[in-house]
Amino acid sequence: MLNYKSILVVAYDLEKSQKALLDVENILKDNSVPYEVHGAHKNNSFDLVLVIGGDGSMLSAAKEFSFLDCPFLGVNLGKVGFMADLDYENLEVGLMEVLSGSNIVEEKETLECNYNGKKYTAYNEIVLHTQKSYKLMQFEVRVDGDFVYRKRADGLIISTSNGSTAYSLSAGGPIISPAVNAFVITSLNPLSLSARPLIVPSDSKIEVKLTKTPPETESYIIIDGNEEIKVEENLKDFVITKSQQSFKLLHPRDHDFFETCRDKLNWSLSKDEK
Repeated sequence: MLNYKSILVVAYDLEKSQKALLDVENILKDNSVPYEVHGAHKNNSFDLVLVIGGDGSMLSAAKEFSFLDCPFLGVNLGKVGFMADLDYENLEVGLMEVLSGSNIVEEKETLECNYNGKKYTAYNEIVLHTQKSYKLMQFEVRVDGDFVYRKRADGLIISTSNGSTAYSLSAGGPIISPAVNAFVITSLNPLSLSARPLIVPSDSKIEVKLTKTPPETESYIIIDGNEEIKVEENLKDFVITKSQQSFKLLHPRDHDFFETCRDKLNWSLSKDEK
């Protein structure tokens, strides 16, 4: 008996995912599972969004279909696969096991950025950055009203636990287990040898104030790497909190976050230890 019976199949990069899309459609047809393909769907009533691609496609789908209030499952065609982790090589068995309820449900926290009277939701991270990466800015950070620090750096990253394996990780931030409700504050190339990433509870109120910028250089608040908000000259403060919006991610029953870290991040195991 299937736990998920009305599926929206999403494939953004058809050139890369055409074969996988056909395979998924054939599996669903052979098992009499009702589905529609994104772009040709006629209704908005689904109990699962099945995404074919990588983690970038998962993020795009999570944003586009957040209104459905249903879980997301990813068939991994990318290089990493922290979010999209259904094995394409074992697709039919893995997919039908998940649809039958043999899965792990993980609820992901998101960030809310409040700037200039508007609210923005980020699934991975919110970044403060200048338009010229080689120009240092200066900013102040407060957490729950307490002054944390003032720094000169290329920018600032505030990420969810989900985003801790993305841009924040590349900037030297820690990996946060999905079981931990926390956010990471990471400075980008700070002008300080003692600067370290900071982990705070996800119910914290994080206030950021841009105090100095290079002359004739604009600064931006960047949401998940694809939405830019220009920081206005007369309004250089913004607030980040946990969003009321979250999203549910399905994993196969044998999913192991730390195994994913070992495999995808090449953690120090010799071949005979794998």
